[in-house]
Amino acid sequence: MIDTIRQRIGALKGQAIRGTGAAVAALLRQRKPASYRPGVTVLVVNWNSLPFLEATLAAVRAMSPDVELVVVDNASSDGSRTYLADQADVRTIELPVNVGHGVALDIGAASIDTEYVAVLDIDAFPISPNWLDESIAALRDGAKVAGARMHRNFVHPCFLVTETEMLHRYDLTFRPVGTLSSLDRAAPLFLDVGEALSQRAIVKFGGGKALHFFEITDALGPGPARAVFGNLVYHNMYATQGRGQQGAPDSWRDAMRRFHPDLAAELWDDEK
Repeated sequence: MIDTIRQRIGALKGQAIRGTGAAVAALLRQRKPASYRPGVTVLVVNWNSLPFLEATLAAVRAMSPDVELVVVDNASSDGSRTYLADQADVRTIELPVNVGHGVALDIGAASIDTEYVAVLDIDAFPISPNWLDESIAALRDGAKVAGARMHRNFVHPCFLVTETEMLHRYDLTFRPVGTLSSLDRAAPLFLDVGEALSQRAIVKFGGGKALHFFEITDALGPGPARAVFGNLVYHNMYATQGRGQQGAPDSWRDAMRRFHPDLAAELWDDEK
């Protein structure tokens, strides 16, 4: 009984924090830039994932050296903030509490004024220097959102590229709808982080043509875990949560050794 009460209190506290963060993001989105600068901003959310963060930023720099980098830190306590403070090319948004992945993406996206924004999960990294060129080409051909299809009919924000102005103009949000834990007993619907954004783009811009998918071209599994999308971006999964969390660091290192051996050697002493 006591454990149930504690769980309920914790859930209510989490809802309040996420709701407050979402309200802040909504206010920030009202401050739309008067114009958008040429270029791409890569947006990443971090929460106590320093080994993943270091590798992701290293790979982004190697594959796309001209981009701008924004990291939203969800109140990390693992040394991430000290590391980020030393990264002169990274603009860090430090949040006082963990507001969740989707809300943190909304806060970060609201601050961007480049023409394009590219979202990567903390455990995803580009493996091709063409990852942004191919994504932007799809947008110029008429798609509104381009990136990874992991499952279901939406672009997963482990790898998502879109026009920043569109996000701001239509007040699009990465925030999830409902929760998986309540789907069976209470919630009539669950939409993952970024899923509602894709569905709104489909409705607004004419069906599936609004989305351009980079399908899985290589998967080490299980399922969509450790997958490569379009031979462009690798996604590890389970960096901070999920059933594969325990083995995620080893999988991550293996992937870096495979796709970026020189970077792996720089990052980890055992590779030197």
